[in-house]
Parts: sequence; structure tokens; C-alpha cells
Amino acid sequence: MALEVRTDFPGGNACAIETAALPERDVVRFAADPRGGTEALWFWIRIEGCTGRPVELVLTNADTCLGFGAGGRTTRPVYRHASGDWERVTETEIRELPDGQHEAVWVVNPRASSFDFAFCYPYLPEDLAWTLSECPGYWHEAAIGVTQKGRPLTHLANAFGNEPAQAAGIYVIARQHAGETPGSWVLDGILRHARRAVDPARVLLWAVPFAHLDGVLEGDYGKDPFPYDLNRAWTRPPMRHEVLVIQRDLHRWARRCRPALVVDLHGPGAAETEGAYFHLPRPSRPEEHVDATRAAALFIRERLPAEFIREQPDVQATYASRWSDGGILSSYVWDTLGIPSLCLETPYAQIRGRVLSREEYRRLGAALLDALVAFTQA
Repeated sequence: MALEVRTDFPGGNACAIETAALPERDVVRFAADPRGGTEALWFWIRIEGCTGRPVELVLTNADTCLGFGAGGRTTRPVYRHASGDWERVTETEIRELPDGQHEAVWVVNPRASSFDFAFCYPYLPEDLAWTLSECPGYWHEAAIGVTQKGRPLTHLANAFGNEPAQAAGIYVIARQHAGETPGSWVLDGILRHARRAVDPARVLLWAVPFAHLDGVLEGDYGKDPFPYDLNRAWTRPPMRHEVLVIQRDLHRWARRCRPALVVDLHGPGAAETEGAYFHLPRPSRPEEHVDATRAAALFIRERLPAEFIREQPDVQATYASRWSDGGILSSYVWDTLGIPSLCLETPYAQIRGRVLSREEYRRLGAALLDALVAFTQA
């Protein structure tokens, strides 16, 4: 019986799918579907009809995936059987084809008739719901608007603040790029730790867990889609409805606290293994903006566990872009609120040879929250 490969579930993504039965194993070939974007990377497939034979999974056209290609040996996708938990694969093979292209190959030995296979640990609204159930009474979830496709877009608040403002303020955003799930797991650590570590009377903490919710549920990678990447649509007026919704929420938050910092949680290219790092504003931005963001990044990174942080912890983007420098979150926050916004990039698979688990992402999130709170009190 031939294997069946499905993507018709929340977060599912793959295209150009082919299956084959070889004498010693079954083979599934697939590509990461860009879903209208410039970049491709995220995938999540469900393989059904397994008979106990090894299944070879082949990501074709790996050179077209962000940061992948020949450097993809460091990636460690995850798999899960229906009744089990997510596990990392232990090895990645990169094959060079006769024409110079590369494809990534993994082997899973199924322990059931079906299993899921994804680029990194998925994080969906059901995962958030589980975390919130373990923090009873602390987080308040409310719809702040709708997405481009009419789904409720929610935020989380540990308190509602007041006017005139009394508490210091931190605002966190995750998943502006829908496939960058490390950002969600870092946020998960923030959410869990806040209940123990943050007094809402002292620090007003608001978060948007799924900025690009449509992409999260539809399995988009969400990086540089044409014409408007969510993370490049922070113009005035904004170029995406979700951005308008979050902008309005940001200003409500800013009126109800003493705003200190906005944090934007991302994942970098596939081959990044040297650690988490902060993006600084481009050199074309006002010097005061760059200096304030660099100072905030320095304060925060000195309080994070060294094993998580890249040796060069700050990166100032200088690569060519079709986007305006003023169209990103950091620029909008500085231009309208006068406070820094930090973009933290956390790798998908490993840091200097240590493969990342969900608990380690959460540990980074907890440490990040402690550093953010210290920043508000400095």
C-alpha cells in the first residue's frame, strides 16, 4: 500500500510531493511551499499508511530554502507519532546532485501507522491554550481586532494598567513571520515565568502571540511575501490590517504604562547555529535610534545565559532590501513612542552543537523576561 502524505491540517505545508516504495524503504519527496512568499523554509507533513519500514524523507530544492542548501546538515527537524511527543531527528544528510543542487535527507523508523514531520517544533493556538491553562488567573486574553482573513487576533495582558500610568511597560510580539516557531517557544517561556516573576502592579506586560495568525494556521512561512511582509508593513498608514490592529493596541498599552521596551521574537535562517542574537536598526536610521537600541541590547544580553547567545550578539542589517527602513516594527516604535524595540533571532535546531529542546527555548524565554524586567527598573 502506498504512503499517503497530507498537509490539510493547521500549520501543514509541503508541495511537489512524490512517494515511492523501494525494496528496503519507503521514500517521500517534497518541497517547502513558499505560499506566495519570496522565501521558503517551513514544512509540516503527515505521513499515513506506514508498515514499519523505514521512511526516507527528502526535501528537494533545498538551495531555495532560506539559509539551507549545503549548510543544512545542522538542521534537526522534528517528528511525532500519533500517541507520542515530538522528537528531533539525529542526523541530516545533504546530497549534492549532478547539476550542483542540494537536497536534504532524513530517515524515520515509524513506530505506528502514521507520523508527523516538521521543520521545527510547531506551535499553534492549542499549544498556547495549554500554557494559559497552567497559568490560571494571571493572563487575560482578548480579541484586539481581526486578521486579513477575518480571524480574531488576540493579545495577552497580565493587567490592564491605568491612566495616569504607574507600572513600567513591556510589549512582546511573536510570529510576524508565521513559520518562525522558535519565537513562540521563547514567548511560551516568558508566559510561564511571568506568573512567578512579574508583579502586574509593577510591570504591565502585554503580548501578541500570533501576529501572522492566518499564516500560522495555513502553514505559510510568511517571510517576504509579495507585496507586503507583515514585518515590513509598519508604515503610516500601515500596509497590512494586522499591523493596524497591533499599532492601535501598542498605543493603548503605552497610555496605560510607562513604556520601556518592545520585543519582537523571530527565527533566523536554517543554518544559524552560533546562538541567538539581536538585530539592530540599519545605519540609515537616526543615530539616536541605533544607539538606544544597541544600549538596550547590551543590557539584555549581559543578563542572558551565555550558552544561548552568539559571540557576535548584535547584527546591523546592511543587505539589499526592497523594503523601506521606516517600514519595520523597530522604526515605527521609535518614531511614534521614542523607545527601543529589540528583534531577537533564535535558531531552529541547535546552538554550537547543542540541539535545542522546547524546554531550552522556554529557559531562554524566562531568562529574557528577567532581563527585560531589570531593564524597566534600571
